[in-house]
Amino acid sequence: MIEPTPEQVLMRDSLVQLLGDGVARTRSAGEAWPRIDRAPWADIAGAGWPGLLVPEASGGWGGTALDMVMLLEGAAATLAPEPLPAVLAIAPLLAACESAAAAALLGQLVSGEAIVLMAESGAFPLSHEAGFVLFDAHWADEVICAEGEGDAFRLVAVPAADLADAPLRRTIDGSGQRVFSLPAGAGLELARGCRAEAAYHSAVNRLRLGAAASLMGLVRGALALTIDYLGVRTQFGQPIGSFQALQHRAASLHVAHTAGWALVCEAALSVGGEKEGIACAMVKAKASSTARDVLKDCVQMHGAIGFSDEYALAPLFRRAVTLASAFGTSQVCLGEIGSLPRCA
Repeated sequence: MIEPTPEQVLMRDSLVQLLGDGVARTRSAGEAWPRIDRAPWADIAGAGWPGLLVPEASGGWGGTALDMVMLLEGAAATLAPEPLPAVLAIAPLLAACESAAAAALLGQLVSGEAIVLMAESGAFPLSHEAGFVLFDAHWADEVICAEGEGDAFRLVAVPAADLADAPLRRTIDGSGQRVFSLPAGAGLELARGCRAEAAYHSAVNRLRLGAAASLMGLVRGALALTIDYLGVRTQFGQPIGSFQALQHRAASLHVAHTAGWALVCEAALSVGGEKEGIACAMVKAKASSTARDVLKDCVQMHGAIGFSDEYALAPLFRRAVTLASAFGTSQVCLGEIGSLPRCA
């Protein structure tokens, strides 16, 4: 098992403290949806977090994928509504574009002036519409879209205001999603060609890796709530946690989390290497299925209160359901694994 370094622990604790009571903000955001509160994001950007993975030469911290997963796993259970995982994952893509347009957009992203997100290409499983899918859509100022392949590949940035005609749909965790199509030639070109395509696929890999780390953080938070509940809920005059069957079940869930987190760390070490694509697809598939199974068991072990909006477990469950569907479901990632090269 890879343990965080003292520096990563300090960074994680600092971020968790900055994010604060994300559950309360998520609930407030749900009441105000789709309006958002930008003040917390200004604090996040002011502390420099969007530049974590950006090279130092481009004004970032030069952090690693392992730094990213340590932070996201630790921060996931705060349930902060701000789209920090997605911004962290795609910021290096703008640095890799090596164009004036991308550099200007990267500057806005790092400073917090603009929230830049990237749309997935293809149809969302719950939609019959082809095109692009954008998660956390109500936060975006600029949206990066990829078109074509090989020498015809191009990355473009589209102002989110230009996508306003596409319906904004509320996801189960209270975030927003748009499914849209781009007219030919739309958007400001950031880069084109095979190098841009390779950078785009690396960004997709980081999105999947970040989602997997966040899923493991949600699982850890749900397990902590469940263990607490087993200690206070009584039946037949004793805590239900004293029953051997529930002890065995809780132990199995802990093992599932430990194994899933180990895979996330191993996948983070593969970033930049030959097996980056297959490792990130595999870990997203595994994290999605593990989170689904563990959260379902946690809800069952809580009995009737597991789905209650007022109880802390419910928003963890809903965030996990949304993340499991984003950036490639288990089925999509497993389907891609067979077609990805074992060595690039």
